[in-house]
Amino acid sequence: MSARQRQRPRFIPPPQGDALSHGLAMITAPVVFGLLGALLDSRAGTGPLFLLLFAVFGVAGSFASAYYRYEQRIADHDAGKPWTRRGAG
Repeated sequence: MSARQRQRPRFIPPPQGDALSHGLAMITAPVVFGLLGALLDSRAGTGPLFLLLFAVFGVAGSFASAYYRYEQRIADHDAGKPWTRRGAG
């Protein structure tokens, strides 16, 4: 048996199931939107109004994205299971 045959197959998880990518997605949107709000505040001279509004919008978007990703994973996992089949009549 050669060394190549003795190697275990390697499993590389898909990027959409990676906890690091989910964590970065949760952090990136609020930070980017908050920075855009801070930039807009500095140009308009409105204080932290747009920073807070945009940051809250980014947080809401992050949680909505996580929710819909979770719902899709559960739907994919449950596809074809007996409890998801419709009755014949």
